[in-house]
Amino acid sequence: MNKLTVDPLNLPVPEAFTLPAYDGGSIANVPATVAKLLGTPFEGLPSLPEEMWRPLGSNIKRVVLLTLDGFGWNLFKARQELVTAVSNKATITVQLTSIFPSTTVAALSSLWTGFAPAQHGLAGLRLFFPEYSVSAGMLDFSPLFYKARDALVEAGLDPETFLQRPGVGEQLSQSGIATYAFKGREIVDSVLSKMHGRGVTESIGAVTFAEMLVKMRELLDQRAGERLFISAYWPTIDSLSHYHTWESTAVAAEINAIFYQLQTEFLDALTPAARQDTAFFIVADHGQELTPLSKQLFLADHPQLEQMLFMQPTGEPRVVYFYTRHGCQQDVLDYLNTKLGGMMTAVSTQDALKAGWFGPGEVVQQVADRFGDVVAIMRDGYSFFTESERPTAHKMIGRHGGMSHAEMLVPWLGLRLDGW
Repeated sequence: MNKLTVDPLNLPVPEAFTLPAYDGGSIANVPATVAKLLGTPFEGLPSLPEEMWRPLGSNIKRVVLLTLDGFGWNLFKARQELVTAVSNKATITVQLTSIFPSTTVAALSSLWTGFAPAQHGLAGLRLFFPEYSVSAGMLDFSPLFYKARDALVEAGLDPETFLQRPGVGEQLSQSGIATYAFKGREIVDSVLSKMHGRGVTESIGAVTFAEMLVKMRELLDQRAGERLFISAYWPTIDSLSHYHTWESTAVAAEINAIFYQLQTEFLDALTPAARQDTAFFIVADHGQELTPLSKQLFLADHPQLEQMLFMQPTGEPRVVYFYTRHGCQQDVLDYLNTKLGGMMTAVSTQDALKAGWFGPGEVVQQVADRFGDVVAIMRDGYSFFTESERPTAHKMIGRHGGMSHAEMLVPWLGLRLDGW
């Protein structure tokens, strides 16, 4: 069992965990950093420290941010030989933390608002909505018990107002700075993209990574000399890592292909006008942990625990939100931390919120309700499932959402394109 350290509220924090650095070392601090580089005010968490962006110099008019889903620090270091064309020229190469939970929908929402999950409200892959009396998935906004894409929107959820904080595009537009979002064509019009795209000048879909790079360089050339922000997102490293793990040769091949195309179709191919006064960054939303089938836990195998819950847990396999029956919260905590203590760390949700794990500052009750009564963070490659997930649980052997170093630590690479 991992040795424990303690945070200010005396909550157990295993040494194998990395807490999110919302005060200036997390991906949620990136939007304010973009705003600083572009010389415009920003409402949100503070920017990254100056040493993480100041070395790029002054007179930056354009910022390009490429988010590679699942490209954790461990993967970046393990496949260093595949990314040398970019990393060798990077002026800045440092670690950041993800947010908590370290999952894509929450992390991208932080990158599109500059706030942590406790403030923007999209706090996990599966959430309970008391106002609709349903638990739903946040990729398709469908009830968990019956797949009906965008059903929550039909029930009254408004993509324009769901996130509790303004979008990056909205804030930059107030200073006359255009924002462009690049992503896969299949998600460009999704509910999640609409939430993130508030105030965005244009959302541009692409079928392949190469096509996205071509469109990005063409836009930089067409808008030469204009102040702008480009945010690009590509998911394939994460997708492959789920099924093969981040250590696999398939993932290594994908990284090789991505960085080769990044060099040949974008960095080497830009015109001098497109490069001028432009900063380029690479970041990841999170990394991944190895989660073998031998370390899968199922709620149905723990009937005593199940009887203390009034509904099925939400969250995801690496971080679970439990809703306890009246008077059973402490009993649930005791069960999780004793019978399953080597496999997870469980705390009361209110304590986790007060400790700032989900983000600093006040949390509105509507958001707090989405976290349940007890939050359990998986350790040592374990994952936790409801019975309805059993038929498909074996399909993924790499996951994220928790606080392990592998899930939480991501690279932050930065360089000036007019110096490429």
